[in-house]
Amino acid sequence: MRVFLAVDIPEEIKAKIRDIQKNFEKERFDIKFVEPENLHITLKFLGEVSEEEIEKVKREVSSVVKDFSVFKIEMKEFGYFGNEKYIRTLWIGIGNEERLIELINKLNKKLDYIRKDKHKPSPHLTIGRVKSGKNREYLLKTIEGLKYVKIGEVYVKEIKLKQSILTPQGPVYRDIETFSLVE
Repeated sequence: MRVFLAVDIPEEIKAKIRDIQKNFEKERFDIKFVEPENLHITLKFLGEVSEEEIEKVKREVSSVVKDFSVFKIEMKEFGYFGNEKYIRTLWIGIGNEERLIELINKLNKKLDYIRKDKHKPSPHLTIGRVKSGKNREYLLKTIEGLKYVKIGEVYVKEIKLKQSILTPQGPVYRDIETFSLVE
C-alpha cells in the first residue's frame, strides 16, 4: 500500500487556507487545489510498503515520537516550487520549524531503509498544483501579494501514518495509525 507520515491541520487553519484558495479560483487560474480534508504537512513519503513492513514502520515511528513533546509551528508565508516561467506547486511555509525538522530527520534516520530522501527537509503545506501557465504574470503578482501572509499557529500533538489511494478524482487519504507526542 502507498503510505506516508503527516501532521494533520486543524479546521480553523484549513478554513483560512480555503479562503486563499477561493481568491485564486476567482481569478480563474488553472490550478488543481488540494481538497480541505486532504491538507496536511508531509513528514516522510514512504511509497509502496507491504502489510508486513507496515508493522515495522509503526514500531519505528513509535520509538521516535516517544522522545518528542508537543510543540508549536507557524503557518506563514506563501510561495511556489518551480520558477517564474513554470510554476508547479503553491505552498504555505512553516515557521518555528526547528523541532519539526528534528522530528523529520529522526524519522528519516529510522525509515530510510524503505525510501531515502535526497533533499534536506523543507517543511511546507501544499495547497495546489498549477496545471498551465494561464495568466502567469498575474499569478506571480498574486503570489507576491501573499508572500508574507500569516495563517496561524499549529500545535503538533500527533503524527499519522496514512494510506494514499489514488483515484481519477484525486487522492483519498485513510488514517492507518496515530502516534501521539508526549503531552
